[in-house]
Amino acid sequence: MDSISRHYHQMVGLNDDWGIDSVDLDVAAQTLKLQLEFVGAKVACPDCGNQCSRKDKAPERSWRHLDAMQFQTVLTARVPRAECDACGVKTISVPWAGKHNRFTLMFEAFAIDVLHASRSVDAASALLGIHWSTAQKLIERAVERGLARRSTDEVLHAGVDEKSFGKGQDHVTVFDGPRWRTSSRSGRRQNDRSVRSSPELPDRTAEKGRQSSQHGHVAGV
Repeated sequence: MDSISRHYHQMVGLNDDWGIDSVDLDVAAQTLKLQLEFVGAKVACPDCGNQCSRKDKAPERSWRHLDAMQFQTVLTARVPRAECDACGVKTISVPWAGKHNRFTLMFEAFAIDVLHASRSVDAASALLGIHWSTAQKLIERAVERGLARRSTDEVLHAGVDEKSFGKGQDHVTVFDGPRWRTSSRSGRRQNDRSVRSSPELPDRTAEKGRQSSQHGHVAGV
C-alpha cells in the first residue's frame, strides 16, 4: 500500500480486510472518489456470523462520506457475497456503513451534529448538500439507533400526557421519565390503561400502573 492509499485508509477508518484500490480526484467537479477493495482472506455471514466461502461480488455501490476539505468524498466498492450453508448467499456487512444505507456512519454522525446545531432541517440540509427528505431519513435512523441502545430496566416512575396533533382527532401520547422520553401517535385518545399497555416499558414496570391522567396531569407507575 503506497503512502496516499495508506493516508486515505486511515482517514476512512478501514480495517485490514479492506484496502484503497484507487483514488480519483476531480478538481473541476470538486469530488474525491475512493475505490475500495476487499483484501481479506475470509468472509462472514452477516446474519449468523459464521465464516463462509466467498461466492462472488455484488454490483458496485457508492456511499457519501465526510468531505475531504472542499471535495465531496464518495466511497465505492463491490462488496463480496458469502455462501453460507445455513443462510444462503448473503452480501457481507461493511465496517463503514449500515445495511442498505447510502451514507457512511461517520457522515451520518456528522449530519446529526449539524442538524442539532441548525435552526431548521432546511438550513442543515443546505450545509450538508443533501435534500430535506434525506435529512429526515437520517433523523429517523438516528432515533431508531438511540431507541435500540436505550434501556428501561431501571424505570420506576413514569408520566403520561396526551396532546392533540394537527387538526381532527389525531393525538400524541407522551411517556416521560427521569432519564427517557418517548411518544406515539394515535388516531384516537387513549384511556387510563395506556401506561400499562406501553410497549416502551418493561413488563414489571407497566404491570404496576395504577394511575394515569391526561392533558397536563402526571401519571405514576
